[in-house]
Amino acid sequence: MILAFGFNASAQEQQTSGVPFNGLVLDGQGKGIARMRVEVKDSEKRTVTDKQGRFGLTDLADDAVLVFRRKGAKIEVEVNGRRSLRVMLIGEAISEATESQELVDLGIGYVKRREFNSSYGVITGEELCKENPSQDLETALLGRVAGLTKLNGELNLRGSNSLAFSSAPLLIVDGVEASTLTNISVEDVATVTVHKDGGMYGQRGANGVIVVRLR
Repeated sequence: MILAFGFNASAQEQQTSGVPFNGLVLDGQGKGIARMRVEVKDSEKRTVTDKQGRFGLTDLADDAVLVFRRKGAKIEVEVNGRRSLRVMLIGEAISEATESQELVDLGIGYVKRREFNSSYGVITGEELCKENPSQDLETALLGRVAGLTKLNGELNLRGSNSLAFSSAPLLIVDGVEASTLTNISVEDVATVTVHKDGGMYGQRGANGVIVVRLR
């Protein structure tokens, strides 16, 4: 039994790796800079910003240095223990580099799936529509996600953890925390990602996380 417990604990520790680091790169007018390469200095980690200038990486060291490259320009920014980074560039110089709680709250929102190691499940909007296109999202997920229940008007993904505190999972819709999924039609859904282990979201994800991307 001791050996089995040790094995399970080890497996859980491996599944919860992948601490997210979200970033945003803007120009002097506050518009996102697309297709800028973002590298971690002296590392194989790298990614590229999307159309809105957003990027995501995982497991960055507190003393990591990010290297931004675009059209011959090379700009370095020290992480300095920050958990996110909002960078504003004017020409080839940094005007501002600050941590953003909004970016932290997005969890793995901008992290490419190949970089993330925790266990999760993805359901597409097409799958939900095939089953019942007239359902609201909450009803559809209750019939689709193993372990997801509703008790006393509250969703529950991991069972009741406390009599005094809520056991509801964290709900995120297009990067914004939501209180319910009943007002969303499955026809408007692109994907739903269910994280039963929401440790990458900190204490707020202790009861699991459901991330919804709309079309």
